[in-house]
Amino acid sequence: MKQSEYADRIAATDSSMLAELFIASSDPKNISFAGGYPDQTLFPAQALQDSFTKAIQAGAPGIYQYTDAKGPIDLRSILAQRHLARTNVQTSTDEILITQGGQQAIDLIARLFLNKHSGLGVEAPTYMGAISAFNTYEPTYFEIPLETDGLDVAYLEQQLKSHRGANRIRLMYVIPDFQNPTGVTLSVLKRQRLAQLAREYDFYILEDSPYRDLRYSGEDLPTIQSFDTDGRVLYVSSFSKILSPGLRVGYIQAAPELITELAGLKSSADVQSPNMTLEALATFLNENSIDDHINRMKPIYAAKRDAMINALHEYLPATVTFTKPDGGFFLWLQAPQNVNLLKFLKEILMPEANIVYVPGQPQFATSISMNTARLNFSNVPLEKIEPAVKRMAELLNKYL
Repeated sequence: MKQSEYADRIAATDSSMLAELFIASSDPKNISFAGGYPDQTLFPAQALQDSFTKAIQAGAPGIYQYTDAKGPIDLRSILAQRHLARTNVQTSTDEILITQGGQQAIDLIARLFLNKHSGLGVEAPTYMGAISAFNTYEPTYFEIPLETDGLDVAYLEQQLKSHRGANRIRLMYVIPDFQNPTGVTLSVLKRQRLAQLAREYDFYILEDSPYRDLRYSGEDLPTIQSFDTDGRVLYVSSFSKILSPGLRVGYIQAAPELITELAGLKSSADVQSPNMTLEALATFLNENSIDDHINRMKPIYAAKRDAMINALHEYLPATVTFTKPDGGFFLWLQAPQNVNLLKFLKEILMPEANIVYVPGQPQFATSISMNTARLNFSNVPLEKIEPAVKRMAELLNKYL
């Protein structure tokens, strides 16, 4: 079929880079610092298998039948309790929508708020999967630069002041905890100010927080939502990083009227999430301590983070800088402006060393950034991190 026969919006949703990186990350001959995969040796496989078996054998109400698009009430009740425990935000089951991973949650929220050319604020850089989802709706992007303590709130306020009415920012997408791709964490004062700006300038905030539980140093910070007084923050989380991405379970916590609208959009997309999976997850959460599981993972991920940071300190040229995250899965490289890290990846690093990372360019909505890259440490065996970073640095030194 000719591409000219596709819908016009397809031209705005080029996912070739994502597909190429997924294939390269999955190739066993490569050492992948690319995909944001959890360490598969940490999946509680047996406990999950047992939970599926028990849920099916118990014949939980409606497990074989259609259910509420928001998800089964027992799991929503568990998620509401967990949301309160994790964020100190009171939550009812009417404020929870279960989605097929965080990715569907992002897409549904974008569909709810964005018309063609609607103003959408994003961090620069940001999660490239979100950019891919947003592009479907053809928004007008407002890129907000990142500082060492998160997005530049003063710059955002300038944009809000200068773009009013139909041209205003309608939705702001933020990853406040160990941001993907930079690992940067938004400060408390900026979280509070962002919630204030949403009230003052009449926009909504998509607070995407899949890494919040994976803090390895420092203290937990209050969510942006905890400063929200009038239902402008839609909080998104997922079990992909803390349990298993194969479950494809995420959720949105938001005001009941927003959840009702989002549930209608979800129903039109897939009717409901797979009920057997959701009941199995409810069984798992009732019979196991997910916090104990998370606490077992954190020192393992922290050791990998430290190994990567130490190796980068030792081997990288001084002209290449990098972030030092307090949690999450990623850190961010920045080379001198004249260095093309996409070209280095494709022409040197992959062919000569079978090492893969994500170049910075696809992680910007509109800007050009050829001298940056995201490194993932979560899914590489600990013993392979130091020699792989050393080899990458050797080749980069020659390239510079």
